[in-house]
Amino acid sequence: MAFKAILGWYGETRRWALELGAAVTALLFGIALMPVLIFFAGLFLLGRYDGASLGRTYAGIFTGATHGSTASWIVILGPYGLYLMLRGLRAWWRASANLA
Repeated sequence: MAFKAILGWYGETRRWALELGAAVTALLFGIALMPVLIFFAGLFLLGRYDGASLGRTYAGIFTGATHGSTASWIVILGPYGLYLMLRGLRAWWRASANLA
C-alpha cells in the first residue's frame, strides 16, 4: 500500500492524530530550526557582529521564553500559528466557494 494511501486512510479515521502530528512538527520546527534561520538571515543581511553566535541566539530565545518574552514565544509558536492561519484561510476559501 502506498504511503499516500496509508496517510489518507489514517487521516479519515484519526483526524486528531494528524492534527497532533502537525502541531508537534510545527513546534519542533519553531524550537529547532527557527533560531538557525533567524541567525543566518541576520548574518547574511546585516553581517557579523561581535559576540554573535548560533548558541547565543538559542540562549537568547530560550531565556526570553522562560521570562515571558513575547518575541521569543512568537519565534517558538510562529510555525504553528502559521499552520493554523493557513487552515483557517483554506476553510474560509472552501466555505465561500460553496456559497457562490
